[in-house]
Amino acid sequence: MDIKKLLGWLAPLTFGVLLGLYWTLHGLSYTLYGTPAQKRDYPLEIVLGLPLAAFCVAIHILIRRLTNTNTLYIWIVESVLVGLFIYGFYRS
Repeated sequence: MDIKKLLGWLAPLTFGVLLGLYWTLHGLSYTLYGTPAQKRDYPLEIVLGLPLAAFCVAIHILIRRLTNTNTLYIWIVESVLVGLFIYGFYRS
């Protein structure tokens, strides 16, 4: 596999997809096999993880199309978006 193609798919928003899938699987495991208190609290991770993963996939595909799959531009745009999101999260 070409390194440019690999770096084009492993952009910063791809890690948001992985985080959303982790939240979903983590919440699902505690919902199915956890204690009664965990079964009550962890479904929120499922509810938040699925939209996060879907949103990150949609934005990543949109950016890929807008930049004509130019790896450098994908990384620049997604890094700026992730940086703004983190900045906004810590400022709130």
